[in-house]
Amino acid sequence: MLRVERQGELAIWIVDRPQRRNAMDWATMEAFAQTVAEATRDPGLRVVILTGAGEAFLSGADLYEMAHYRTEADGYRLGQVMGEALRQLEEAPWISIAAINGPARGGGVEVALACDLRVMAEDADLAFVQVAWALTPGWGGGQRLRRRIGPGRALELLLTARRVSAEEALRLGLIERVAPVGQALAEAQALAREILRWDAEAVRAIKAMIRDGDSLPFHKALQMEREQFAHLWAAPAHWAAMERFLQRNRQGLDPGRAG
Repeated sequence: MLRVERQGELAIWIVDRPQRRNAMDWATMEAFAQTVAEATRDPGLRVVILTGAGEAFLSGADLYEMAHYRTEADGYRLGQVMGEALRQLEEAPWISIAAINGPARGGGVEVALACDLRVMAEDADLAFVQVAWALTPGWGGGQRLRRRIGPGRALELLLTARRVSAEEALRLGLIERVAPVGQALAEAQALAREILRWDAEAVRAIKAMIRDGDSLPFHKALQMEREQFAHLWAAPAHWAAMERFLQRNRQGLDPGRAG
């Protein structure tokens, strides 16, 4: 099952199947896809944190259930449901953060890579174990991994199925922060609070700028960045921030401090 906890502009999504190390059955995958679709239409949502219940993050699809679905059509359905959900997650206007609180395996790592940011507990690890099941990634994780760390390193991880520690994941650029043991969710919430301090339109624009830069020719990406900057320059939030800056300066306070 998927539990959703809402805290104002922040939502926490918890895959709650600890008896299966948070492997996702069909019902959980469908609930995840529906939750993502609904969240993309929620104007009050600004940050989503995704994590797992208990001691694991996510373990991909529930192989005990998948053992009953053996056709190519079944495989396509499995890839389509979660692949499309993760595409929507990646393209959503809000920021998504994976709180990797424990082991992440297979499709669970693919889910984490589709998030915008990743926080990983120092005792957690991740592994692309699909090759051990004579499979490739099916939810877009192969392409996201290649774009993130390059083809050679991606091949090495995909072809060995080896475990990657939090320290190595940070070094490779697979995650952005390492949290103390048991504190992945708390650190993700702290990161969410940092993001929620800032103007919502600026945050959305920064996400779009970084996300779309990979798919655009460089000159078009530069033009998009200029256009976003010009639009935000004229927006009320920018001039409210400017007025705070000028007011501090007039009062003899530190003029260089943001906010």
